Amino acid sequence: MLHAGKKALLFPVETISRELDFRLVLAGFCARPGNQIFIGNHTDIYELGKRLKNGLYVGKNLLNVSPTRLRVCYEDLKKNDFRVIYLDEEGAIFSGEPDDWRADMIRKFDPRWLEAEDYACSWGTFQDDLYHGLAPKCREHIVRTGHPRFSLCHSDFLPLYADEVRRLQGEHGRYILVSTNFTRANFGTGTDYFFKRYHVTPESELRTTLIDEFAYNQQKLAIFIRLINRLSNELPDHTIILRPHPSEGHAIYQSLLQYVPRAKIEVHGSLTAWLRGAEAMIHCGCTTGIEGWLSDTFVMNYQPLHDERFERKVPNMVGQRCESEDAVIQTLKDALATSGKSRTSISEQGFTLIKSLINNVQQGRDGFTPLTDLVEDVVKEISPAQAIGSLTSFARRGRVERVKKFIRSKYPPFIKPWQPRSAYRHQRFPGLNPVEIDQKLAFVSQLTGRPLDAHYLSSKLMSITTH
Repeated sequence: MLHAGKKALLFPVETISRELDFRLVLAGFCARPGNQIFIGNHTDIYELGKRLKNGLYVGKNLLNVSPTRLRVCYEDLKKNDFRVIYLDEEGAIFSGEPDDWRADMIRKFDPRWLEAEDYACSWGTFQDDLYHGLAPKCREHIVRTGHPRFSLCHSDFLPLYADEVRRLQGEHGRYILVSTNFTRANFGTGTDYFFKRYHVTPESELRTTLIDEFAYNQQKLAIFIRLINRLSNELPDHTIILRPHPSEGHAIYQSLLQYVPRAKIEVHGSLTAWLRGAEAMIHCGCTTGIEGWLSDTFVMNYQPLHDERFERKVPNMVGQRCESEDAVIQTLKDALATSGKSRTSISEQGFTLIKSLINNVQQGRDGFTPLTDLVEDVVKEISPAQAIGSLTSFARRGRVERVKKFIRSKYPPFIKPWQPRSAYRHQRFPGLNPVEIDQKLAFVSQLTGRPLDAHYLSSKLMSITTH
């Protein structure tokens, strides 16, 4: 499992549809004969890190896991002489005003949690200035990298998604993508998640704000379901695909959309592929709107309600803005009538603001360069990895999974359908698909000029090497 003499790079993934593709491309750029790159579910990656001496961890999920485990996971890896490059998956787009953005950025990740030898990646100048202003011990190690997932929307990466786009269009025909982000009212682990997260009590000042935000999002959620029903009636030649935020619950959507013709909820598959295959997409202040614009998809921004405290102003600058169902329907019909010639425009002011928040917006493969260079620099400073105890349990999980899969395929009438222990975690990480990953790695290998060997230890862990 662990190749002797190689340096270990750990790339954790929490949400496959959002993170896996850029991890695969980054692995291609960082692959060297002396490196072994592990990609997998963030929990398995963390457990692997605890059994290795020396290594580099690139990602989040180590800090602020919960208020009671703020630095526990981070310190576990530091005990094993790991270096950390912290890259958040949500480092730019927040609701409210700039002061609110700063507060949310620090709440999610405070660079003062890092030791001086580790690195914090900033998405743009806004976050970069904030981090430097906090004067953390790692101040000299704050690097403006942007986030590579936005680069995947560039035409340089069209071949990465060609097969998936064809499959989606073949399966769903012509489709409209509807993207939601109503986590404050529909969180996957319970409506009161944020109340628990912020330790709200009946006496808390935050209580009223959270209830107001819940009500705001709950109303918009219902309005969007009504919109999907209207779209189904008005566009009988199209499928309406609802793609909720990865942290949203699915129950309410599944319960209601089963009664709406040609309306489906889809949470798996690469977001960029879904955007590339769509004839148009509708969002309500989601980062997906920005990715849709970068993917040359016609974008509409539907805002039926207004409360400046809870609106995300930056993505709301992207797309044809509509404030009523009638406006959405008419705008969409006009766009579809142009046979795909409609494109999303953005103001110069809007572009400048987005650029300050996402440094690599509109960059292609060059968008991976800052992070790749940083990884290479740190890898030079670490020693080859050594196992602490046995690593056989990771490979054993894969063998057990294969046996169970074989039994279920041979004796389906006698085996109860498999149910994941946590439906919420499973919707975010349903498992690695070797067939799809191998297709993408073939493109990555061609892009980087490096042969890539993938080894699948289980549905939650794989390694990539080159020679």
